[in-house]
Amino acid sequence: MSTESLRSQRARWWQTKWLRNTAVVVLILLAIATVIVRVILFSRGVLYGESAAKMASLAVAAIVVTVGAVVMKIRQSGRAATTKGEESAGSTVSSIAALLGLALAAYSVAELAAPNTPVAARAPACPGAPVYGAMFFAQTTDLGANARSGPGRQYVQVNRYAANCTLGFDGYCIGSVELDSRLKTPDDRWLIVHGRPDQVISSAVLLDQSPLRDLGQTPSPACNRLGGLPQPQPVQNLAYNTTDSTLSAKAPGAAAVGYAVAAPASGTPSYLPVGLGTRPPSFKVSWNLRSVLNRIPGAPGNAAIWVGAAVCLADTAPVTKSFRALRLTIHNGAVTGQTPAADVPSAIQAHLAQLACGGSG
Repeated sequence: MSTESLRSQRARWWQTKWLRNTAVVVLILLAIATVIVRVILFSRGVLYGESAAKMASLAVAAIVVTVGAVVMKIRQSGRAATTKGEESAGSTVSSIAALLGLALAAYSVAELAAPNTPVAARAPACPGAPVYGAMFFAQTTDLGANARSGPGRQYVQVNRYAANCTLGFDGYCIGSVELDSRLKTPDDRWLIVHGRPDQVISSAVLLDQSPLRDLGQTPSPACNRLGGLPQPQPVQNLAYNTTDSTLSAKAPGAAAVGYAVAAPASGTPSYLPVGLGTRPPSFKVSWNLRSVLNRIPGAPGNAAIWVGAAVCLADTAPVTKSFRALRLTIHNGAVTGQTPAADVPSAIQAHLAQLACGGSG
């Protein structure tokens, strides 16, 4: 064989090898790219729903198989004519097995990287609504949940979501008061469905999955067009009535005001909830001071204590900025003086506000 012929054969061999390697690299990069595109589409809420998730993953696998078939064709066309039939058939079977393995891997990675329901959720996503990108997750109860066009039963129902599934939310509005489905405490928050800005659901019929702080401390700006009410005003006129042993306060626009105590008002206090007032405008609760002091370890009979009050949007959902406190002077277990307390440390304020609305602080 001449030198020129050897050079030509070697050049064709290198060209064929380059085509094979390039095709394999393109296949792998395309598989990665299709998985990334699927993740982006789900994370941005363009695609959602269990069926869409499966179809998208199958599409990823189909693209891998299609491009892989083209790669196999290129590889086969570049084989030397002297290759034995048995070797060619064995190589083809190996290539098909590798191709199917890559397609299955791409499908599995797509499902794991962007499932229909985010990993943080405790139940499957509700059909008909995207959940990725939401600031807050909550779950419907056994009865499902109705979505309305505004924060109240007076607004038209625009959707209904299935039972025991996860929804995402982008904030809350203040609206008509509903009773919590489990605790029967007032709740005036209506949550804005993620990806459905014209739909709100009462939080009273939902089970929280995310920390309440994720919803923020103020209603969403979108509430202006949805008919939302203003945030309740801060606590006012907080007082203890020694005659009938009651605590009372005003908070225009509030559905409930909670009370809690920290004793003593110096050093490291112990904490105890007092009660929840649900009858505006005074939000009165009875308070047996002696009983409370007896329940607080180490509380002295002659000292000063803090009594805090906060607006409660729902159970464990205080409006921290609404907090106000009294400093009560105690002598022989009786209140001998009371003054507004503006010197309560911020950490104690937050603890009392959370405890007042039913939280552990």
